[in-house]
Amino acid sequence: MFVGKVKKTIKKYRMLESGDRVIVGVSGGPDSMALLYVLNQIKEEYNLVLKVAHLNHGFRGKEAKKEAQFVEDTAKKLELPFEVKTFDVPAYKKKSSLSSQEAARVIRYQFLEDVKEQFHASKIALGHNTDDQAETMMMWLLRGSGLKGLGGMPPVREGGIIRPLIEATREEIETFIKAEGIPFVIDSSNQKTKYLRNRLRHEVFPLLKKNYNPQLVKSLVQTASILRTENEYLEGIAEDALKKILVSKEKESVVIDVNGLLALPLAIQLRCLRGALEQVKGDLRRITFTHLYDILKIVGSDMPNKRLKLPQGIRVEKSYQKLIIKLHQTEPSPFNYQFTSVPDRVRIEEIEKEMIFEIVEGSDHKIPKENPHTAYLDNEKVLMPLTIRSAKPGDKFQPLGMKGKRKIKDFFIDEKMPPEERKCVPLVFFGDVLGWVGGMRINHRLRVTKATRKILKIEIK
Repeated sequence: MFVGKVKKTIKKYRMLESGDRVIVGVSGGPDSMALLYVLNQIKEEYNLVLKVAHLNHGFRGKEAKKEAQFVEDTAKKLELPFEVKTFDVPAYKKKSSLSSQEAARVIRYQFLEDVKEQFHASKIALGHNTDDQAETMMMWLLRGSGLKGLGGMPPVREGGIIRPLIEATREEIETFIKAEGIPFVIDSSNQKTKYLRNRLRHEVFPLLKKNYNPQLVKSLVQTASILRTENEYLEGIAEDALKKILVSKEKESVVIDVNGLLALPLAIQLRCLRGALEQVKGDLRRITFTHLYDILKIVGSDMPNKRLKLPQGIRVEKSYQKLIIKLHQTEPSPFNYQFTSVPDRVRIEEIEKEMIFEIVEGSDHKIPKENPHTAYLDNEKVLMPLTIRSAKPGDKFQPLGMKGKRKIKDFFIDEKMPPEERKCVPLVFFGDVLGWVGGMRINHRLRVTKATRKILKIEIK
């Protein structure tokens, strides 16, 4: 009966396909042992190849070692391949500033993904049940969460994670374990009420069931299912919206059109920001709704430039009509390169750019109208020494097409260049004359004219 119920869940959510190689996460507790034995019973029917995976988190000394040995012995008994590993999660916890449970979760999932890759598996099966689902929803409710958190754990998650027992109650699992004579071990930390989940399990839920709703778990799971479905629909809308307002995307940064973002309904704005943050950060840990609303505040500000620091090195900057979300990068050191004659090429290590110099005949060379990465100057008007350096307060030049001089700071503002990017712009001086703001504009005084006989071509890469 129990196995049949699990099979219905597998079919309902299309968890397994014939020939799947499956990593079974086994802690040794009743839930994971029930999962292991069920999958082992149906492996011929589904043509599955199973591998047992167990991680000793390094928290409970001898007790944890006994659990690892128990899982290893069980795998051998069932004639299944296994991977048992010990990791110093307490040390990782200190390094990452995460809670014990969150640090254990991060390392556990990474371990399972590594085993999955090594085994060339397509699925990772976990033993979460209906009661776990209700507890998860309540935890997110108490912490304050949106639809995603309140939707609890999805039966099937991206990356091939499946939860075949997600529609089975803890009571049903215990009955199955007892009837089949399946051995298991008890994790003593599950009894410690210093953890929120355990307080809910041992204190809050029994009280609510007794005095308010005997079907509490069923009601919470039903609500979580409804909210998860609605969230999936809204996430789809937000995903399409983000694609439309995305100006650019790189490995560790995204740029969003401010006007496009503000034109969206608030619910979609928030989801777009979550999506953008996840693209940059890789996850949304330690990102709260307060952070999202802080971003919206700077987006809606009248000030053209505003900055915001978020946890784990995320930087958000509004620069005129662009919203830039990126991982914090160390600002480049000031640089200064001097030459008594025109070099062939110069590598500027501080900003990881290179300049290439070439002198060509003016009468034989056609100058492209628009190419900000290449400058063409009248070679007879340039003086030595040649200096390439970062900008300093008080720097001035006469931008091409203008009559008077402009301070470099004002020029950057006119060009709507974010303050952090200004330190990465190389300035090319000839004597004391700023001849080219690298990648942007040349000095009007050094422009090429019909009378120019030789051209100094400078290219930046």
